[in-house]
Order: sequence, then C-alpha cells, then structure tokens
Amino acid sequence: MTRRVGLPVPRCAPCGKMQALQTLTETLRKKFPEGVLSVHTDTARSEVTVHVAASKILELARYLHDEPDAQFDHITDICSADYPDSRQRFEVIYQLLSIPHEKRIRLKARVPEEHPVIDSVTGVWRGAEFMEREVYDMMGIRFAGHPDLRRILLPEDYAEGHPLRKDFPTEGKGWRSQFDFLPKLDEPPPQHFEGEIPEEQKKPFLAESVAGGTRRREELLLNMGPQHPSTHGVVRVVLDLDGERIIKATPDLGYLHRGVEKLAEGLAYMQIIPHTDRLDYVCAMANNYAYVRAVEKLLCITVPERAEYIRTIVAEMQRILGHLFWLGSHALDIGAMTVFFWTFRERETLLDMFERLCGARLTLNYYRIGGVDSDFTPELVQRLRAFLSAFPEKLSEYDTLLVSNRIWLGRTKNVAVISGEDAVNFGLTGPSLRGSGVAYDVRKMEPYGAYHKVEWEVPVGTNGDTYDRYWVRIQEMRQSARIIAQCLDQMPPGPIMADKSQYIPPPKQHVMRDMESLIHHFILFTQGFKPPKAETYCATESPKGELGFFIISDGSPRPYRLKIRAPSFIHMGAFDHMARGYLISDIITIFGTYDVVMGECDR
Repeated sequence: MTRRVGLPVPRCAPCGKMQALQTLTETLRKKFPEGVLSVHTDTARSEVTVHVAASKILELARYLHDEPDAQFDHITDICSADYPDSRQRFEVIYQLLSIPHEKRIRLKARVPEEHPVIDSVTGVWRGAEFMEREVYDMMGIRFAGHPDLRRILLPEDYAEGHPLRKDFPTEGKGWRSQFDFLPKLDEPPPQHFEGEIPEEQKKPFLAESVAGGTRRREELLLNMGPQHPSTHGVVRVVLDLDGERIIKATPDLGYLHRGVEKLAEGLAYMQIIPHTDRLDYVCAMANNYAYVRAVEKLLCITVPERAEYIRTIVAEMQRILGHLFWLGSHALDIGAMTVFFWTFRERETLLDMFERLCGARLTLNYYRIGGVDSDFTPELVQRLRAFLSAFPEKLSEYDTLLVSNRIWLGRTKNVAVISGEDAVNFGLTGPSLRGSGVAYDVRKMEPYGAYHKVEWEVPVGTNGDTYDRYWVRIQEMRQSARIIAQCLDQMPPGPIMADKSQYIPPPKQHVMRDMESLIHHFILFTQGFKPPKAETYCATESPKGELGFFIISDGSPRPYRLKIRAPSFIHMGAFDHMARGYLISDIITIFGTYDVVMGECDR
C-alpha cells in the first residue's frame, strides 16, 4: 500500500480570500434576494458573516455546499446565542469551511422565542446531527427535519430548561432523575431503565423477509460503558448486535459535562484559561493555545516573534505527547503491551520538561494572552535537543514492532474505514480526516505561530482505516520533531509578551516595586479588560483535530458567548457510521481510532 505526504492546494493570500468571499456574498444577494438580509465584513479579523432569513437557511446551505465556486463541503460548527431583549430572541450560527477553496464563512439566522424552529441541515452535512442536538439541548431551538432530535449532553428527562439561555442561573437548578436507581432486595436487578429502550428492541428475535422465505435474526442490545477500561473516559455506547455483528452504535454522551461554556460567561477573559486545561486534559497546552489565540484575534494583538517560536515549539511537544499517549493506550487495548511502556518512557522525558516550564504535568498552564509565561532556559533547550536527537530512532522502533505484528495489522487494517468524502461531510478533522486522504491542516491553510517560517509536510493516508490513522500519527510525530528543531535554530531574541498594557498585566518584577504597575495588575485580575464589541472564530490544529473557539464580545470584561468547537465531540458523531457492519471484537479499535477524550467531548 502506497501513501503520500502531501500539501493542501496552493494557498491564496488573505486579501484574495476576502475578495473571493465578497464576490460570493454578492452572488448570494442576487440569487437569494429574500434570503440574504445583510452581510458584515470584518476586515480586521478577515471574517465574513451573512445574516439570512431562517426560512431560507436550508436552501442557502444546499447552494453553498453544491455550487462549485463555493463548495463549502465542511460543517465546522453550529451554535447559538441568546438575546432576551430582541424580538427575534435566538440566533443560530453556522461556521462553514470550504476545504478546496480554503475559505470560511459564517451564517446567522434569527428565530423568535415563541416559535424557536429552524430547518435542519443534516441533509446537507451529516456532521450537523450532533451539533444541532447540542443547540437543542443547551438553548431549546428545534430543528425541523432532524432525524433524532433529543438531548445529547444532559439526561433526556432533564426538565429544568436549557442552560445556555441567559435566564438560566450559572449555579444551575436542582434536579433529580426520575429513574429509581435503588435496587429492591426482593426483586432481580433491572435489565434496563423503564422507558429507555423502545418496545420493539426488546424482542430477541425479529422476523425478516428474505428471498425464498423468512429467516429469524437474533438481535441483542448491549451496553458498553459508561465505566469501561478501553474508553479511557466515562461514556456509554448502546450497541445493536446481530449475533456478533454491529447493526447500530449509539453514543450516550454527557457524563463529564461541566457546563464550561456557561461558566465562561461569568468569568473574565484571563480567568477562563485554567478552565481550558480541563477540556482535553491529555493535551492541555493545545487547549490553552487555541483559547489565547482566539482572544488575541478578538483584541487584534500581535504576539512578539520570539513568543511565536516558543509557542510553536511547545505546541509540537504537546502534539508528540498526545500522539504517544494515543499510541501506547491504543496498542495496549488491542493487545500490544510493550509499546505502551515504550511510549510512556518518552512521555516522561517531555513531561519533565513541561514541569520545569510551568510547574505541572497534567493541567498545564503556560500560554498567556499576548505571549507566554516565561522564557526558555539554556538547560531546557539543551534537554530538548537531546530528546530530538534520540526520538526518531525510538519512533522507528515503535513502527517496526507494530507493522511486523500480525495481530496489530489484523486488528487495524480495513477496520473503521471511512472515505474522504464521508469524513469531510461528517466534519472530521486532524488525523481522523487526513487518514482518509484529505490533506487539511489548519497550520497550513491558516498559518499561525512560526509554522509558515519552517519546512514541514502534511502526512495523509489512502484507505481511511485505523491503520492509516496510526500511520498518519507516526509521521506527524516525525514532522513535529522536524518543526521543533528548526524553531530552536531560528528562534530570535526579544520579548515574550506583547506590549498592550490595556489588556496585558505588567511584568512581575515591575509589580513588586512599582505602585502604578501594582494597581494596573490588580484591576486587570479583579475586573478584567474590556475588548471591543466584536465576534470571531479562531481555529488551531490540536493533536485530535481542529480545536476552535468562537467568542461574541459585547464590550464587557466577560464574553457574552463562548463556544468551544471540540474535535472529540464532532468525531463521536461519525461513530455509528464507522462501526456498522463490523464485529463486536472490533469496537475497541473503532472507538480508539479517534483518540477521543471525554473531558473535551462533554465540556
């Protein structure tokens, strides 16, 4: 099997993208005169928002997806915002991406409080199914034509409203499930919760018409989780089985839902950074980076060049850490125990460096709005270079051990296959998308940090199976080491924090001896800063895929709305599609192929 290391199509300059988007919006105005209400172009942040009539959203979505000059084939995110004082109280927001043309556009549609209904776009993008369910769960907006509209993060019988509405208290509302969990001593334990399983699924045998007569098919309903060692998190999957073959796999999410987006509405922008550590807790640095970049884009802050190099180095160290964790745990789940110990040996070396850098090993916190917390020391640089000199050989050892193992090949090749077209339509990103042959990487399409100043390539697979996703991650670790080495060689001297005193606290040494600096520091950390009234979406390539933050600012020290585009949540939407037809023995391989972390998925 041949593979390639490819690049996306040639990138057009940001100004060229904006011109292309403006041309597209003019076409939309002419083609949908009653559908396009207004267009807002934010040149400072290079974003275009189209306000559309709710009754025309499906028609516009189909056009943007099918039209060759538009070709918005990827649904990045769907979220909502609540404006209680507006006649059209709720706003549904669609973040769309055209991978072939490397363009983003935002659609907005308003619906009234008394009838919060809008057409579903699941017929255009299958990845919209979980996104629309989340909007319904959190905001109460219904999507006409949705195939399975019900709560997704909260329990299905939750009766206290919709948490992201502005009249819902941050501390929550008291609620107790209607299920009786207490066992009765004189009765056998329940096999399921009453009302949870449809009556037709309780029948062990179903008659099915086939050519030549009728045969009986044995159908079994099996719960995987919520406490299962191979999910590496609290999640439940309901499996419909015909013998040992999977007919349907339904994820039951929300066991780790903490309401991070609701909490963020009551916190100053700097206070939110520690909460991002707890999303993908395996790759905390990636979460910090994505969030501070979104705030910097909102504030139009330029980060010093040295800080950009340091950020890029740390981000790639985190990518290696994340992929090593995935490789070791996934190999262990499948049966290759040796690789688990080897990968965690290399992880220890990197975690020791992170501990010296920020004082922690799990909930890492190093990125700051405008830069980083501290500079690299000569000792850290020396240790990092020593790691880079030995790491490629270690990777080759992992690869040699696994690709020569018949069990590994048998359990990963041609398992959990998804085509490039389907992967894009489901909204997959990261190795899950690149393993299917689609060379989409945020670091290439929308370069940030120092990625555009160093040479590296985007590995892509060909078959879209678990083995290809493994191969992509191995090659990405090689590219990460290559990026880090170049950044260490090219990193210039200079400051590590931007000079924006209205948004960024003064240096610690000034605070300790200067009263004005102390006052400024106190105000920033107790009251926060006030960004301009604006909104922005900023994407970062995390180890799991595109991690994005959408921020709506009303000019106050706290975000009016913060939406987290979590790749783990998006990827779970394709789980049923990728699991159908495989054996129950493959389910661990299929679940692990995404590298899902439930803290990020449930938020």
